[in-house]
Amino acid sequence: MKPNKRASMVFLILGMIFLTIGLSTDNTAFTWAALAFVVISLVLGGRWMRPRRK
Repeated sequence: MKPNKRASMVFLILGMIFLTIGLSTDNTAFTWAALAFVVISLVLGGRWMRPRRK
């Protein structure tokens, strides 16, 4: 597994954990942190930025 893929997976899992905590405690700081972690995960993964093959 490449380092970027591993980091992307870690940030995605952290984002899901923070989202769960934020929604269960009604804390917007955790929800915003979760959103940031998911965006970082998408950027590190990079799959959505590549052009599609025809």
